Amino acid sequence: MTRGMTDSTSALTPERFLERFGRYFNRGRIDAITNLGFLFVEGRADGAYFEDTQGRRFLDMWCMGGTFSLGHRNPAVVRAAEAGLASDDFGSLFFFSEAKGLLAEKLARCTPGRLETTHPVVTGAEAIDLAIKLARGSTRRSAILHADHAYHGCTGFALSMMARGEMRDFAEPLVPDFHEIRYGDAADLAAKISDRTAAVVLEAVRTDADMAVPPADYFAEVRRLCDETGAKLIIDEVVCGLGRLGTLWGCEYWGVEPDMLVTGKGFSGGVFPMSAVVTRPECLDFFAESPYRTISSYAWSNVGARVTLAALEETERLLPRLAALGDTIEANLRTLQGRYGTALRGVRRAGMMFALDFADAATGMAFLGLMFGLGVLVVASSQRLDIVKLYPPLILEPAEVAEFSEKMESALKSLT
Repeated sequence: MTRGMTDSTSALTPERFLERFGRYFNRGRIDAITNLGFLFVEGRADGAYFEDTQGRRFLDMWCMGGTFSLGHRNPAVVRAAEAGLASDDFGSLFFFSEAKGLLAEKLARCTPGRLETTHPVVTGAEAIDLAIKLARGSTRRSAILHADHAYHGCTGFALSMMARGEMRDFAEPLVPDFHEIRYGDAADLAAKISDRTAAVVLEAVRTDADMAVPPADYFAEVRRLCDETGAKLIIDEVVCGLGRLGTLWGCEYWGVEPDMLVTGKGFSGGVFPMSAVVTRPECLDFFAESPYRTISSYAWSNVGARVTLAALEETERLLPRLAALGDTIEANLRTLQGRYGTALRGVRRAGMMFALDFADAATGMAFLGLMFGLGVLVVASSQRLDIVKLYPPLILEPAEVAEFSEKMESALKSLT
């Protein structure tokens, strides 16, 4: 049993859960999860593992897209949460406190360049929506350029940048004046950016569709074009930030300073709902007219600020180990690709993020199910079921890397 993990078994099996509570949940979602074979009831979680109520243990190589990048219930982050709850009120968005000041100061110091002012919100999608509002307000323009096959969240402005398909089509018509550019293609951006463009919204690596890594000079040219036209550059760090690319922030991976940096998911260590937009000061000049144009009741939390500060410090502490850890995982993956290349066609890596290219969607989904049966959680791209992605926890130890590799080999054997 993992450090700190206690017996999580209970009589609440999936069948009994559905019998008692199933009527209160979306039936379509329950059926979809059941058909995939992933129906289970959460129990305890600790470090790189979580359990269900029947005592089955899973190695988490998804981490909910990076929400649990510091592992489940990271001790340093949990201690900060416990101390915050013991000493602080949740807080009000209208008031200031030492906890809020310390977090804002930390973000100004650890983000690149002239990023200085923090706007706290609750979720990553909410942060994206806020960044777009700030871009439109500060430029007095409306056009937003975003990458093709993007995924920035499911709220209003964020959903307007979603790749076309079942996740957005039912909600049409969406917010107007959002336009696609080809990710990694600077010439396409140059042809479409103009003096109508309020912002260009990009991830440091396109995470959802295919984990596409742009050319090395791409972001320098994006920055130049934004400066030339007066458009704001918004970098979505919800997945790529907080150590995922081996640097604290994904934009540092490319050496580019955005006008706004959006963070979420692992921002507070998977313990407290916190996200933020960190901006250059000039993005806020128009706010003098009405500083409360955008508010979020549950965002400006004293407890959350203390938790997030601890998560940032813990992430910084782990950064020096990530290059070697990523190298080990990559070497194991490439060895397995060499042995089972008929199923596993390719391996791609950006820092501590990996994409596995399978022969087709059926093979990719079969691999996903086999790994779940072996006690390992990985995730498929929502847009490309032939691509399975890994977001390993940054705390992963050699024994856990070995366990993952052994179980992955077992799954690949079953596919060939």
